[in-house]
Amino acid sequence: MNIQSSFQALVLSGALLVLVAPSAAMAAEVRNGPNAVVAPGETVDDDLFATGQTVTVDGRVIGDVFATGQTVVVTGTVDGDLIAAAQQVVVDGTVNGNVRAAGAVVTVNGRVGRSVTGLAQQVNVSSSGRVDGSLVAAGETISAFGPVGRGVTAGGGTLQLGGPVGGKVLVWANNLSLGPNTRIAGDLEYRSDHQADVPSGAVAGRVQFDQIEQRQQQAPVLNGLFDFCGLVWLCGSAILGALALIFAPRAAARAVELGRQQPVPTFGLGLLALCAVPVVAVLIGLTLVGLPFALAVAALYWLGLLLAWPALGLVVGTELARRVRRGEPMPVLGALVVGLIVLHLVTHLPIVGGLVAFLGLAFGLGLIVQSFRRWRRPSEPGRAAAPVAVPA
Repeated sequence: MNIQSSFQALVLSGALLVLVAPSAAMAAEVRNGPNAVVAPGETVDDDLFATGQTVTVDGRVIGDVFATGQTVVVTGTVDGDLIAAAQQVVVDGTVNGNVRAAGAVVTVNGRVGRSVTGLAQQVNVSSSGRVDGSLVAAGETISAFGPVGRGVTAGGGTLQLGGPVGGKVLVWANNLSLGPNTRIAGDLEYRSDHQADVPSGAVAGRVQFDQIEQRQQQAPVLNGLFDFCGLVWLCGSAILGALALIFAPRAAARAVELGRQQPVPTFGLGLLALCAVPVVAVLIGLTLVGLPFALAVAALYWLGLLLAWPALGLVVGTELARRVRRGEPMPVLGALVVGLIVLHLVTHLPIVGGLVAFLGLAFGLGLIVQSFRRWRRPSEPGRAAAPVAVPA
């Protein structure tokens, strides 16, 4: 999976918001640029906010470190927590607090004084690494060959244990592997596709295995076209769209205009917002100081998703009315309902229905974002909003 360019763009965008949110509430050392470095022998007597292509901590940071970039490396000492989002997050030195990291690869080769929380394609605690607290991880491959002082909670594709664990191990994984040096002081509870080979004496407590059942679900009639939840969504979208037409007719007109005149930029912006906003909200929420702002962003994102489908339905219905009823105008509410019904039918087609729903949601979200941007701009001279009614 090629995630380098897209992931870097997301984390750099998130970094700007992360830096803005806490700055009003606290004083901190801020470093950015292509390479943000705490040099060997240097001491930062405060929290550190760093962003760049490469963020390197070779010296000592007395407070917490908040870092985003393509690569984040700690070879020195962090007295507080390390909160990082990057393609690669590597701890070769010492973090006396917690490590909370998200990225493609998260690796601990040094010592972590408290706990490690990792969300990545690969989360690794090497044989030279040490976690004095607990390990909580989700990823495609999770490995813990170094000692973990407390428990391990992990979910993903494959979990490999090869060192001592001081507490309970709780696992949801397709594959579980225990090496000969594995020593679990507590219980081992795991859900997996098949039973793992547990060496004798590797687990001091009890071992509980629950097999993941592979259920074959029967295909719904007509691919779920008349499912209750789908019909509720259809009716709810129609009601929400009707309310938007009543209380925000100019915004509805802008959406129709954008759908006809700027379909490609609108779709691109919507796709970016659909994928990037959740990541940015999580990055902001990790700072704790920015948690209220993250909740506000999440609420606006949810509202945008709710409005996206009616906006798309209005554009689709309007275009159909222009092409089919050339000589007869259609009420805008009728265009909305027709568009939503067409979308409901198309998104329940076998194979392509899910893809159409995703692309349509991205386009609808782009309509909402673009309409909001135009609403904030001053009106352009000599240009009026398109009429809401469908012309003959």
